[in-house]
Amino acid sequence: MERISDWMRGSVRVELFGASPAGVLNAAAAEGIELWGVRSLNDNALRLNTYENRLNALKALAGRAGCELRIVRRLGGEKSRRRLLHRPVLLAGLCVMLLLLLASSLFVWDVEVRGTETLSRAQVLCALEDCGLTTGSFWPGLDTEQLRSKVMLRLPQIGWMSVNVSGSRAVAAIVERTEKPELYGEEAASDLIASRDGLIRRMSVLAGSPVAGEGQIVAKGEKLVSGELESLTGEYRRVCAKGAVMADTWYEVSAVCPKKEELKYSAGLPHSRFALVFGKRRINLYLSSGKTIDGCDKIISEYTLGWRGLFSTPIRLVREHFIPYRIESGSAWDPAESGRRLYAMLESMTEGQILSQNLSPGTSGELYVLTLRAHCTENIAMPRELPG
Repeated sequence: MERISDWMRGSVRVELFGASPAGVLNAAAAEGIELWGVRSLNDNALRLNTYENRLNALKALAGRAGCELRIVRRLGGEKSRRRLLHRPVLLAGLCVMLLLLLASSLFVWDVEVRGTETLSRAQVLCALEDCGLTTGSFWPGLDTEQLRSKVMLRLPQIGWMSVNVSGSRAVAAIVERTEKPELYGEEAASDLIASRDGLIRRMSVLAGSPVAGEGQIVAKGEKLVSGELESLTGEYRRVCAKGAVMADTWYEVSAVCPKKEELKYSAGLPHSRFALVFGKRRINLYLSSGKTIDGCDKIISEYTLGWRGLFSTPIRLVREHFIPYRIESGSAWDPAESGRRLYAMLESMTEGQILSQNLSPGTSGELYVLTLRAHCTENIAMPRELPG
């Protein structure tokens, strides 16, 4: 809309030459002359835009500042409007186009879904279509509150939703429902157990009764600190066992890769073909429309005719980009890259310190094998709530 307004008022691209073109900008700001697109050419020259009806005032300011003004380009304005009035067929065509755009803006041609994480866009679009909002819907007749309620009944994963229609675009903003997490009572009676096998090096017990000791080898799930304490009366009382058990742990992770596999390589020049979609009808702009193209990766891009953020039309341009490839037998084995990935995996598996590591390459039948063995130290104490 701003571009149309600029064209009707007439915009002019000019260049200012002189000793102090920046002084002209300050004077223009004081006079309220609108300037935009200001760009410095050098220390003594500027290029900028202004409206046609303020050109004479800008020339006067430039003359008083000892600068020269030169017109680079004109866009729209009185002369363009006069030429348009002398071409009735073109004017009628523009009027018909504007009327079609106005009528088209009363229908929804683009539905955008925002805020989904677990739900897919297709699930939300299907629910919206079942509830009355789809491509080609007459949006002034839509009850967005009723639509929102129906969609939320169909998709219980939605915790909050709004449907906003602007022109021919509908935006469904969604906040998914978050499941209530299972609360673990920090003061609930619990034991500390081993999260994995290890050799205990140091124990620090803040609450509870130690069951294991330093220098002892424990297995995953074995009790380390008991939450049951014997009282003077002979009865047991329960507490929330707390503490840290530092232990030596050992990891062994492997990566495998086939010695021979089919690998894809680029072959030939990529090419594209196009199609037009009017609403739900597709018109292919190429021959042999039913023929599939083998030996190519296909990337599909869609471009909607309209003004992004303002309105959309039912016309979409579809581009199918084909990238030829060939298949050859080989191996993608890269020991260095596999070693880096194994080490990153190991770092994500342990919350402690990696003391030492060793990479051992090898083979097993038709496979390359890379094994990472590591010695770590970490806290293996993990709470387990006592049964009631």
